[in-house]
Amino acid sequence: MWDWITSRPQYCLKIGAHDLAWAEVHRNWRGRPRYQCVVSALPEGVMRLSPLEPNIVLPHELESHIRAIAGSATSQAADRPSAAGVPRAATVILPDLAVRLAVLRLQDLPWSSEEREALVRWRLGQEQLLSLSGAKVFSHVLSDPGGSGDGPCTVLAVVVQEAVLAQYEAVCEAAGLIPQEVDVSSLRLFNLWAQGSWRTGRLTADFLWVNATDGGVTAFIFHQGTLVFLRSKLQGGIGSGGSWAPGSEQAGLDRIVQECADSIYACQQQTPDLAISQTVLIADEAMGPGLQQQLEKGLGVPVKGLDWECIRQYGGGTIVGPQTSAALPAIAGVV
Repeated sequence: MWDWITSRPQYCLKIGAHDLAWAEVHRNWRGRPRYQCVVSALPEGVMRLSPLEPNIVLPHELESHIRAIAGSATSQAADRPSAAGVPRAATVILPDLAVRLAVLRLQDLPWSSEEREALVRWRLGQEQLLSLSGAKVFSHVLSDPGGSGDGPCTVLAVVVQEAVLAQYEAVCEAAGLIPQEVDVSSLRLFNLWAQGSWRTGRLTADFLWVNATDGGVTAFIFHQGTLVFLRSKLQGGIGSGGSWAPGSEQAGLDRIVQECADSIYACQQQTPDLAISQTVLIADEAMGPGLQQQLEKGLGVPVKGLDWECIRQYGGGTIVGPQTSAALPAIAGVV
């Protein structure tokens, strides 16, 4: 039984529009990891995703479900001890629709973090037409200028309202978690996929990466290995419970395909030599096969998914629990 006891396990909570996912990883004395994941549905009306307004409609209800899912995972691991009631540091993954994402091309990048933040905020206000009142802006440099230090660079910006972020943090803390890191679903999923793709050289081509889960659709477009375009929107035909409205399945799939085609067209106006060679798709199980076929037909390029066998290879250990799209972001938070 002592083979799996570790001093510092890792935890991740993904909060979605209609479900929660909890993942944790433990390593034995040889360093080999074992991942465990639990997914639990949320009652309708607990969450209402928005990048501008508070997301958690029923905080006490969500707190109760977070406590239950985290405790469920701990109780299932009978081969290691647990410290009930002790706050646990965890990565918290927010849904895409709770924030706004933007990609910027900056000609000059200040060395000072304060000046860089000010420049990013100014450009967001000028070009993205985003209201930054009461918002926090986090940025990450994706590509640096050339060796001379001059020339454009690409910056990914995440805009989150302080009130929205504070609400998520408060409910997690009330449930016994300490949010040591807050991330966004699509960003975490892309990083997980990229772990294997760098090895194969696929990230040097032009490709479309799509996350169609949690009631939204997020599209990343890469040109020669650099992110050049992104868009995140609400899926059409999705109800508050995260399921397709009756009779709207095909129309919903068509809208997602059209959104992807429109994103490619908009990107080509800025990058004329863009030539998409493949699409990577992550989608809810209810729409996955149909959406993959529709995308291949509508875009004329092969469409591939994120394979769980590849995830096990990336992580180097076993994965216990549901292997579903709902579990993916939480697993991505600990792999």
